[in-house]
Amino acid sequence: MWHSAAMSDIGCRSPVFVLSASRSGSTLLRFVLDSHPDLACPPETGVTAACAGLMHSWDILENSRGERASAEAAGQAASPLAVAAVRATVDDIYGRYLLRRGKRRWCDKSLGSHQDAELAALLYPEAKFICLYRHCMDVIASGVEACPWGLYRFGFDRFAAQNPGNSVAAIGSYWLAAARSILAFEERHPDACHRVRYEDLVTAPEETAAGIFSFLGEAPVPDIREMCFQVPHEGNGPGDEEIWFTGGITADSMGGGVRVPAAALVPEVRQGVNDVLARLGYRTVGDEWNALARRVDVRADATDHRRPERGASGHDRAGDGEPGRPEESGRVARSITDRLTSLPGHELRTASAVWPAVAGRTVAIVVEDADGDHAEVQWSFPASPGTAACPAHGNEDRVRPVCTIIAGPGTWRALLSGRANLVTEMTAGRLRCVNRRDGHRIRSDEVHAIGWLLGLTRVPLIRDPAARVPELAVRDA
Repeated sequence: MWHSAAMSDIGCRSPVFVLSASRSGSTLLRFVLDSHPDLACPPETGVTAACAGLMHSWDILENSRGERASAEAAGQAASPLAVAAVRATVDDIYGRYLLRRGKRRWCDKSLGSHQDAELAALLYPEAKFICLYRHCMDVIASGVEACPWGLYRFGFDRFAAQNPGNSVAAIGSYWLAAARSILAFEERHPDACHRVRYEDLVTAPEETAAGIFSFLGEAPVPDIREMCFQVPHEGNGPGDEEIWFTGGITADSMGGGVRVPAAALVPEVRQGVNDVLARLGYRTVGDEWNALARRVDVRADATDHRRPERGASGHDRAGDGEPGRPEESGRVARSITDRLTSLPGHELRTASAVWPAVAGRTVAIVVEDADGDHAEVQWSFPASPGTAACPAHGNEDRVRPVCTIIAGPGTWRALLSGRANLVTEMTAGRLRCVNRRDGHRIRSDEVHAIGWLLGLTRVPLIRDPAARVPELAVRDA
């Protein structure tokens, strides 16, 4: 048969399979692999699932008279004839593909391949497997962003049905199942597997790619960071659509999972997630996960938990999709400070009267840049409506705040200008509030009082219909 000789000539006894959960950077890894002169990595073909289907069909046809149960059910090894037939089919398909591409070794990065990785290892005993991981909370953030109208793609469907109304638990459960499956395969086939973390790929692409190519026995490729976006890639197939509108490898989305509400990870899922995160060298998810005032490096073994500097070919996002500049957070923080300190005394007294729970408490307002820098303004409410408020102050005079409100410069500018709604920004995850006193409500007293003082709302609020709040009908500043 022609394909056997062709495959021998082009040396494709050892194909490469990428095993990963969705939203983990597998399309970026595909670009890296496909940029190598000897490797061809097409869009997702679902080849391992197709092989499983062919094996199932072979078993049914071979045993159609019911002489024995299927090999899998009987605990027997797969038929050598079936293995040879399925491999011949795949060799034929990929042999033609490689000849068209002028390359000698094919790679597969289809989502869900980890479910049929054992079959891939059976068909190709010399195959190599790249096990790609990404921090669970960043996967959740990316999954929700990619599926704003419902979790119906990327393998989320079954887990969404099991966790109705909780996208965090649904994607977290999906990630946990995929990560456990890949880790188990790693343990059974240590010599055939090479572990890669998405965070390492985007922060050190040259070194990470060199490690991958060395594991595969392939020559290194200089400047792979730029080359993988300059070499043409096939686009007629499934994959992450965002990458086609990306200018380079950046760490922009790394650490974005800090905005995912940790409380939504149900306890049994969070425990399992943390067990796997620890095995992979990641930071685990605790009760203070959302209290981080800036994006951090989610790798537990990183020497500095701040997010790394941006790449030369990309740009930073200030937590809300806008480019971040080092001085921007300070400028926006000063605008917030100026607005608070310019308020007349009667408005300050009114805020304490309407929301008495905030009396004597301190609220932190944080403006975070995507590169890890942030500016913080603290505002202390008067101990009682009849006393003066403490002025806003910066990082040099820290008091542990009862409430911290965090957003990027773009979000704060939109709020201060009246172009955005505070609750809408919170719901979308562009603004998050960490409240030690009242963590279960979106619109806590502290959030409402600060929003009122900043002019984000002017809706009067009567907490007790029988109470009369002096000077409730305040004048505009």
